[in-house]
Amino acid sequence: MGTVDVDSRAKHKAHFVGALLKVASRCNLDCDYCYMYHHVDQTWRTLPKLMSFETIHRFATQLNLYVSKHTIDEFSIVFHGGEPMLFTVEGLRRACDIIRSEVVAECNIDFSIQTNGHLLTDKAIQVLENAHVGVSLSLDGPKHVNDLHRVDHSGGSSYRATYDALQKLIESRSNIFQGVLAVIDPCVPPAELLDFFSQFELPSLDFLMPDATHANPRFHNSSRNVLRSWLIEAYNLWYSEYSHLPIRFFDAVLSSRLGVQSPTDIMGFGTVNLIVIETDGSYTDHDVFKITKDGLNHLHGNVENTSLDSMAIHPKVLEHGRRLSVEGVANECLACPVLEACGGGAVMHRYHEERGLDAPTVYCREMFSLLSTASTLLRNDLDDTSNSYRSLSSDSFLLFNSEFVANCRNWRLKVEHRASALAQVMGLHCRENIPAAALWLKHSQSSVDNESAGFSAVHPKDYWRGTIRIQTDEGWLSKPFADSIRVISVDSAEYRHGLAMLPMAERYLSEFSPFLPNAIGALISDIIFVETTVEGESGIFSFSDDSAPNVLYISPYAGDQPLAPDDIADSILHEFLHQILYHVESATPLLHDHKFPRFPAPWRSGFRQSGGFLHGTFVFSGLALFWQAIAQSNGSNLPSYSGEKAAANAATFRDQATYGLRSAYNFSLLTAAGIKLVENIAQVLDLDSLEMQAPGILN
Repeated sequence: MGTVDVDSRAKHKAHFVGALLKVASRCNLDCDYCYMYHHVDQTWRTLPKLMSFETIHRFATQLNLYVSKHTIDEFSIVFHGGEPMLFTVEGLRRACDIIRSEVVAECNIDFSIQTNGHLLTDKAIQVLENAHVGVSLSLDGPKHVNDLHRVDHSGGSSYRATYDALQKLIESRSNIFQGVLAVIDPCVPPAELLDFFSQFELPSLDFLMPDATHANPRFHNSSRNVLRSWLIEAYNLWYSEYSHLPIRFFDAVLSSRLGVQSPTDIMGFGTVNLIVIETDGSYTDHDVFKITKDGLNHLHGNVENTSLDSMAIHPKVLEHGRRLSVEGVANECLACPVLEACGGGAVMHRYHEERGLDAPTVYCREMFSLLSTASTLLRNDLDDTSNSYRSLSSDSFLLFNSEFVANCRNWRLKVEHRASALAQVMGLHCRENIPAAALWLKHSQSSVDNESAGFSAVHPKDYWRGTIRIQTDEGWLSKPFADSIRVISVDSAEYRHGLAMLPMAERYLSEFSPFLPNAIGALISDIIFVETTVEGESGIFSFSDDSAPNVLYISPYAGDQPLAPDDIADSILHEFLHQILYHVESATPLLHDHKFPRFPAPWRSGFRQSGGFLHGTFVFSGLALFWQAIAQSNGSNLPSYSGEKAAANAATFRDQATYGLRSAYNFSLLTAAGIKLVENIAQVLDLDSLEMQAPGILN
């Protein structure tokens, strides 16, 4: 993985809560997909066949120091191989005793093994139960499926012994049985596999994709869609008919739609929390790195003389941790709507001969399609009471017309009526001098008993279009947003500039649609000129919020530069469109969940919640149409006109809107009304399709 600057990567320091003890470096089976024996790294050939008890003592000593220093109260140890039962069941029991006796800190040690079950006798199960060692079994399915890849060293069947072990574990009714791992082979019909496993009462079942890299793909171009199709079919079957099967991978995919962090290595962000100890006591990073290149996971430390704390800040471990964060994914992944859920995929599956780990997962296509399928199934299954627009026809959101103006007027009246009723509850008699939004904001943050205080008379001297108040002198219109905005003085040059720009901005808005200024005048009660209080914000800034209905907060300057009239028009339209969607949502839910899933957005850093992402998509769709209209005009009626600027803005906003529409359509938990909204906007923008391709497909 190369070396990294330890100081710059300190935030990616590992927090070990588990260890993989490779107590045996040999196996009694010869599974052809095994990352240990049939991939690039062949270190196993030089390692001792079994781990010594002295090595286990030394590991336990290092573990005690680590959990004591960091007050870790839960730690998991998995006996692994090769085949860990080659260490013998008595050897495993003794290893547990050694570790428990050495770790004197208040830490619960959870022991388990991952086994093929061939040496798992009734007596062995009893010994493991007495030692409180959990058992997970590797079994790929019925005999003809299991024997496709899991064979002995002479190529013979391994099925019967593993199946017998499964029956023993079930019949023993022991609580040590933890479940089954199965590696997927897409030539096996999903229904056959699900039906086979459904006959058992399994505590857990996990489907694993075969380990692969771009340098050694499991599925080549000619069969690229085979696994993708298998996963989609299997997920659909599981969701509709076999949901009683606790398939960890599918559970993680479904849970990701609601923001639950994945417990699996194949998807999601996280930290390095597992350390591997080979039979000679040497530390390595995650075992599956063996599929990448020889020695990539070797850490060159040993339990004899190296602490776990040293391993937690080893450059390779820090680099692994970085790859589990947003800053460590491939550039292609940064433009992917399922980035937060996928996390760039398993780090090992990203390996590329030229790009190293700086590539998307080789299973990008599969993860993308599976998450889209999960999103669609979940939203279709949610109760949806909003199957139509209740206040607007299907084409009047962004195609401004007289009907749209009427709707804006009705929304304004509804807000004013609700504000009047609220004022009566609060005992206010001069409510005509109090903006509705101010009543809303004050009421939402104070008790009704004290609502009569805190309002000032409203006598603005400036209006736009005769109906929109400018710089209303009412503190409650800005007080709740003090962390974002500061109202500028009416005596300032910034205010005078903003006021002077409004008639010119109106000409731009009219060029887009002659109905648009009328619609804004019908809905908007106040425009407040502000400046941002957000540190580092120097670009064009505007603001609105659903808790302040029909109020727009506009900055007439970007940093210390006055805005041109087209940018003022852009800001007004931007916030007006937000207000439109607030009103639509109050009557017609567009999303089942406004928080999750979250999306990377090209217009703002970090992950955007579904609600904010849909709002941004709607707004930038409208701005794309606005700037397109300006670019196509001759500009003779428009002050400070720049056709080049308008065309560039139209292209930028169209790209952002296209990404947002396709992302929301494929991955948001949209209601029926939300789906219809997205489809209609796509039609207005003349998008050829809402289908989306995974951005990280390299071959």
